[in-house]
Amino acid sequence: MKNFTPFFLVLFLILSSSSLIAQQASISGKVVTISGDPIPFVNIVLYDSEQTIIQGTITEDNGTFVFLSVLEGTYTVKASFVGYETVTSAIFTFSGNKTLPDIQLIEVSESLDEVTVVGKKPTISRKADRLVFNVENTIAAQGTTWDILKRTPGVVIRQGELTVRNTNVTVYLNNRKVELSYEEIQSLLESVGGDLIKSVEVITNPSAKYDAEGGAILNIISSKALYLGYKGSVTARGTYGIFPKHYFGTSHYFKNKKLNVFFNYSFNPLKRTQETNTFINYRNNNSVVAEWDQDIEDKQWRKAHNANLILDYQLNEKQKISFSAVGLYSPDEFNFNRSATQVTSVDSPFSIGTTSRLDGDQKNFAFDMSYSYDLKNGNFKLNTHYTTFSRDRLQNLSSIYTDTQNENFRNVRFTSDAFQDIEIYTGQVDYTSQLGEVTLEAGGKVSIIDSRSVIDFLNIQNDAVNGLDQAQNDDFLYDENVYAGYVTLGKDFDKWSLKGGLRVEQTNSTGTSLVLEEVVALDYLEWFPTAYVKYELSENHSFSLDYGRKLYRPRYQDLNPFAYFLNENNFYQGNSGLLPAFSHQFNFNYSLANAYFFDVYYRDNGENILMLPFQDNVTQVLRTDRQNALDSKSWGFDFTHGRSIAKWWYFYTYMSVFHEEETFLAVESNNVPYTNEVDGFYGSFSNFLTLSADKTYTGEVSFTYVSNFLLGSYIQENTADLRIGLKKTFWDKRASLSVAVNDILGEANALLSSRYLNQDNGYFAVPETQNIQIGFTYNFGNFRLEDNNRELDKKERERLITSD
Repeated sequence: MKNFTPFFLVLFLILSSSSLIAQQASISGKVVTISGDPIPFVNIVLYDSEQTIIQGTITEDNGTFVFLSVLEGTYTVKASFVGYETVTSAIFTFSGNKTLPDIQLIEVSESLDEVTVVGKKPTISRKADRLVFNVENTIAAQGTTWDILKRTPGVVIRQGELTVRNTNVTVYLNNRKVELSYEEIQSLLESVGGDLIKSVEVITNPSAKYDAEGGAILNIISSKALYLGYKGSVTARGTYGIFPKHYFGTSHYFKNKKLNVFFNYSFNPLKRTQETNTFINYRNNNSVVAEWDQDIEDKQWRKAHNANLILDYQLNEKQKISFSAVGLYSPDEFNFNRSATQVTSVDSPFSIGTTSRLDGDQKNFAFDMSYSYDLKNGNFKLNTHYTTFSRDRLQNLSSIYTDTQNENFRNVRFTSDAFQDIEIYTGQVDYTSQLGEVTLEAGGKVSIIDSRSVIDFLNIQNDAVNGLDQAQNDDFLYDENVYAGYVTLGKDFDKWSLKGGLRVEQTNSTGTSLVLEEVVALDYLEWFPTAYVKYELSENHSFSLDYGRKLYRPRYQDLNPFAYFLNENNFYQGNSGLLPAFSHQFNFNYSLANAYFFDVYYRDNGENILMLPFQDNVTQVLRTDRQNALDSKSWGFDFTHGRSIAKWWYFYTYMSVFHEEETFLAVESNNVPYTNEVDGFYGSFSNFLTLSADKTYTGEVSFTYVSNFLLGSYIQENTADLRIGLKKTFWDKRASLSVAVNDILGEANALLSSRYLNQDNGYFAVPETQNIQIGFTYNFGNFRLEDNNRELDKKERERLITSD
């Protein structure tokens, strides 16, 4: 922590200093019906002359409201309530205590058809640098935040990971990075209700404000906290496939004029299974000398505890401090893997029966503190962050070889004991300002990562020639320091919008294998420019062009050189020699009537980091390595459109035609370069239905199709996913019951094969994608109160990995 002394010192000095507060007073008023009756619980928002929200509150039982500690200035007040037309007051100048004239709300009168849309529809809008999927108070918000991400236009789940345009995404919540492993991100977002979400922003080319590392960003925007009071909820959810899975969660939120407190806890015990069929055809020249066909049954048990605490304290009108903590504790994790392998060879066929048991514990805790100061035309923010991650794993594997007479002729056994500890420290400062008509953003960041991974192989009994010669004990240390600074400028003209930025990052990293006595050190300074241009030809026609340079760093586990075994003939191995990869990406967009969006993109991924399976045709072993590509490119054409087909039916579609190619070194094929490429199509079609006139009964029907897909040397065959969901709210919207049926066609999974030169292998994995989800939520307290829920964390946590 000594590296952060300057940051904590600055924070202490800022919080200790006194601020000059201008003259403050109160604004009060009353909201009534057209006949003069008071209206309680009306949403009242105070705006300044630039239409920035200053304060928010709700009316009391007698219809009155008050804003305290208001600075001198020019303001407007907006009053809104369900069933009434929204009213905005006349602009007024305020210099002392003021009582506004009564605000009269007029009740909305609507003639309803037999079935009428009474709730909002999800909409899609396009900005210069992002696509915005608005879901607040729509059927798209049913379920969890994770469900919303899966249905966001352009998002594809690839091997359990969220991707956009075939690249892994970074998840943000309210512009703050959710820096957990993919598994933990899913677990946490499954505990956040979709009804808390306002929109999801798909940022394919993030600006210089964001870390240079990573591809597209999914930025989840939650509803803003405007009201005072308390609310809470309890949620239970069951998923029923091959094995039942259950989820229990509770959240609580309290807000007064100074303090916001949010707490969430969830417990997610589960048992899940996955069936996998693999094949390997070992070759000698053009002939197959051995065929290995393996059926794997993998069962996993988890007892994950998630907790999230957020405190926001308003020191005064300009200053706020925030503290966030998130924790994941998963004790007694247990995987049991059973496989049966049939080997047909030119010598003699035989069978292998393998069992593998993996026991472990996992802990991940993160703490975040920030200070914010609102300037006259901008904002200053200081942030510090700490993450600690640990994982222990004990694996016991045993294989028995039998001949055609069912006689045992070979035994293989081993035990491995491994643990990983990672600590992350970051400090960041951000400044935004409006310089006339130019928007300025600038800031700096320091991140420090310390990682240690240890593995010991014990009790090895090996009667065969196979991959166990890679079973080496190791103690791997990885240290990384990154120093970054950025600046962006933006300006809007009559028809043009321009934005440009530059980020610079200095990286120093060292990977040390203590057992192998290998040290890999990197020291590089890189520049990452971004640029955006938008031109509005007319109200219905606009064009935009953007460019960005990005960085992909290896995950910590990928750099670890020791092997993780599925069995003695099939293992994953890290690569301490991996280098960071740099990409250039371009995107051109045409928007028609702000409803039809056409995108053409090109991305040069350079030496992209790939996961590549290599079969050794002599020893008949399959290993999976991480390797830098020799070249990597992709391009495509995207189309997005959303519209109301009828008053009760909203439809949107996202379609993409794309080309992907990866060139890598075929190390088991005489080290020749090989290019793997695919042309594909992605289509997502979603229907959101309002099925009752009181907006309590809604439905969804969605279908996604993906043709051939590229994953390193693997080509994935086509998949199709049909989903139907229904939701019913009752008890004055305090409770909701939802049901969803997933993967109705049973086509959400596909064969992946790696076939080129002398390589011929593949697998077909079938997790429990076919299931029924049933959820129940009950809200208590002032349940219409929007909370300050957000996830914390920093970019560096994304590489905490864990892939089982």
